[in-house]
Amino acid sequence: MTRVIRSRKTMIAQPKLVSRLALGDDGTVSGFAFDPEAPEQRFTIDILLDGLVLKTVHADAFAPECAEPGRSNTCGFAVSVDTDLLDAARHLSARLANLETPVGQSIDLENDTTSRTDLRPTCKLRWLGGLHFHGWIDSEAIVTLEAIVDGESVAQVRATAWTHIGGDAEGGVSRNVRAFDFHVPQRLADGRVHRILLRKEDGDRLPAAATFVAFPDGLAGMMDVIGGYAAERLRGELYDRLIPASLPLHDYAGWRERFPMPEPQPSPLRLAVVIAGSSGTQQTLASLEAQSHENWTAGAIDGEPLSIDADALLEFLERAASDADHTVVTMAGMSLERTALARIAAAFDSHPDALAMYGDLDFLADDGRIWPLAFPAFDYERLLEQGYCVHLFAVRREALLAAIEAARPDSLYRLFNSLLDQIGPRRADILHLPGALATMPKLDRTTAGALLSAASQSHLLARGIHASVTRQTGNFFPAIRIKRPVSRQRVTVIIPTRDRVSLLQRCLETITPAVERCHADILVVDNDSAHPQTIDFLSDLPRRGIRTLRIEGPFNFARLNNQAAATLDSDTLCLLNNDIEASSDDWLEEMLTRLGEPDVGAVGALLTWPGGVVQHGGVVLGMNFSVAHAFTDRLSDDPGSLDQLLVAHECSAVTAACLATRRSDYLAVGGMDEARFAVALNDVDYCLRLREAGKRIVLTPHAKLIHAESASRGRDNRADRRGRFEHELNLLRARWGEFLNDDPAYNPQLSRDGVPYSGLAWPPGRRTPRYNHPPVAHDLPLGF
Repeated sequence: MTRVIRSRKTMIAQPKLVSRLALGDDGTVSGFAFDPEAPEQRFTIDILLDGLVLKTVHADAFAPECAEPGRSNTCGFAVSVDTDLLDAARHLSARLANLETPVGQSIDLENDTTSRTDLRPTCKLRWLGGLHFHGWIDSEAIVTLEAIVDGESVAQVRATAWTHIGGDAEGGVSRNVRAFDFHVPQRLADGRVHRILLRKEDGDRLPAAATFVAFPDGLAGMMDVIGGYAAERLRGELYDRLIPASLPLHDYAGWRERFPMPEPQPSPLRLAVVIAGSSGTQQTLASLEAQSHENWTAGAIDGEPLSIDADALLEFLERAASDADHTVVTMAGMSLERTALARIAAAFDSHPDALAMYGDLDFLADDGRIWPLAFPAFDYERLLEQGYCVHLFAVRREALLAAIEAARPDSLYRLFNSLLDQIGPRRADILHLPGALATMPKLDRTTAGALLSAASQSHLLARGIHASVTRQTGNFFPAIRIKRPVSRQRVTVIIPTRDRVSLLQRCLETITPAVERCHADILVVDNDSAHPQTIDFLSDLPRRGIRTLRIEGPFNFARLNNQAAATLDSDTLCLLNNDIEASSDDWLEEMLTRLGEPDVGAVGALLTWPGGVVQHGGVVLGMNFSVAHAFTDRLSDDPGSLDQLLVAHECSAVTAACLATRRSDYLAVGGMDEARFAVALNDVDYCLRLREAGKRIVLTPHAKLIHAESASRGRDNRADRRGRFEHELNLLRARWGEFLNDDPAYNPQLSRDGVPYSGLAWPPGRRTPRYNHPPVAHDLPLGF
């Protein structure tokens, strides 16, 4: 007989909840859960139908009922449930996950005739860092809001833009809503904690609030001013990386005064300055007279805007400027900054291997306000389609003379790109000088477009490429579209999938015209689909000429694509998500034309949400010491910052939701890293490893598709996936280090607080001359 000596039963303290559960007409299940005795505690909620757990959601959204003294206002939740499931069930209930504590009152789906309440968020306010805020309000009309900080009205906010919300992260059905972006006054950067809320013009408060703290010139900068915190400065630098600050673009004039370019080192170099064009010559000459660098000789070559006479240019260089080893070429009407020539001379001194260089510019608007034209490090694709860097540049004498003799250029566009006729795009050592060298006059885009079109076509012909060139309408710069010939090649579109057969059906249906146009194949990679309808659909695909490959095991996006690539003998792979829809039949061909350049390693497409808001316009590195999609605050027909969504351009990375790459390049770098980046950031890491191998990454807006991001597997910011995502992000930081904060495709003067191109970095990043050279990865042993 066994005798029980002692027994102890562990009692789990049950939270004393204040909670609510509600159901909206659209199938939104929402509510809140709050423990008044533990106000900072957050809960994970199980949603049950007829006693079975249907979904799990984290209660960390804003809830109006929680916005009271002594309560946290982020204890709400909202999740969308298929209305067909609701119609088939009897009871809807919720409980704390892993506990039996009920949340709110259960809902009788058969007999409850009371009105349903929808707590789905109607607005959101997000602190981006510093004094910068971003958010949305569920409205079709433009809305004017008032920002209130600590009870004081500090800013008027107009929700004029659009953004896309929906799904588990935002609650409810996916939809487009009005977006806003604003900064509060600089006096609030005082190192103190502030609280901000929004209210409408009629005085009604919106259910959105945030807490923020900002430091003048960053936390590290404040430590330097105060003194005595040298040991803590590293911590301050890390804070400034993770929570960077910015200022509005329209404050650029004041920002320039606050962060002037440092005086360059004196240089003995003698410069020849060529002014091309007749209109505005005197303005440019006047700015030359004020230069801090005095060792220069200038000559004006009369003619039409942006045109150049090759014979007159040679005569000037051989006679008046025979002792100048470097030449500065500028369009007439450009007003040079006082230190422009000094900075150019100093850059040639410090970078003796530089073939040519260009710098950022300012633009003077009609109302007298100046705006920054902040460029990337050298971007060959953007040079061809936009000519962004040719309006003021400098070049070594011997290279310039050789280009003039060989190409006989008739415009600044052709003069610049003729430097690359023989050496190609990737090997060119062209230097970018961050910080404005001059103020640029307004362009005649019609004239500029004709000259750019002819110049790019002539340059490509000089390289043996017979491309078609189509002129487009630019908003600031000229814009053209280049289509290189597509060589005969075997192309396979790889589509990983798991159940969700309706997504796959729609994807295959819409991409088929483009696939057939390019004589491509499709490989559907099935990762443990179990739904009978999906299995039936997949079994029928071979009859339609579509191959399938079944791979078992946990979802690992990198592994699925790696194993697919290993089974193929195609020349080109197009990685495609199963939640992609095509709206044209030329997107694949467009991506393949960009791979016509041997040094292009991957090509990405412009992806939009179903409602037309941009979801992906390239990946920008360094946002909050992480990565971010560009232009997600724009509609698909928006030109983007400096017309970037009108022209193909380089990025450091593109998303694998739609990515074309050579199979040989894919295998050469080892494919995607399935051990370290199983689900997220594998595409960013892959693109960076391609760049390390000397390849370029190109985003083309001429290939446009619809992407219901994460419709098939859900979002990475879900409570049950945050840990995995943070782990993979830390691995990316460890492998690529400082390169994540020094994206060559992004300007160091622009903000790094979550929304690319939306503000000015405060303080700016490093503004030293830079090349678009490959990154170098750090060794990252497994297990660390």
